[in-house]
Amino acid sequence: MPMRRIWLQYFDCSLPRRLGRKLSKQFCIENPKPEELLEACENLGIKCMYVQNKKYPRVWYRPGGLIVVETSFSKYHIIKLLARYIHEKRSARR
Repeated sequence: MPMRRIWLQYFDCSLPRRLGRKLSKQFCIENPKPEELLEACENLGIKCMYVQNKKYPRVWYRPGGLIVVETSFSKYHIIKLLARYIHEKRSARR
C-alpha cells in the first residue's frame, strides 16, 4: 500500500495556500496538533506514524511535523477526511 506524507501545515488556517495550506478556509483547522491527527487516523482505521523534527520546506521557520499514512486513498481525500473528523471532534467539545 502506498505511503502518503501529510504535513501539519496542510491543515493550518493561519497559512495562505501559497505557503502550504491545502484546504479551503471552511475546512482548515486552527493550530492543528499531531495528537489530533494521530487520533483521527486511529479512529478512521488508517495506519499512521508521526515523524518529529521535520519542517515543511515552505515554512521552515515554524515548528511542525509530518504524519506518514499508509493508505490507498488519494492524499487530498485523506486530508479532507482527517479535517472533517477533527472539526467534528472540536465542535463536540464545545
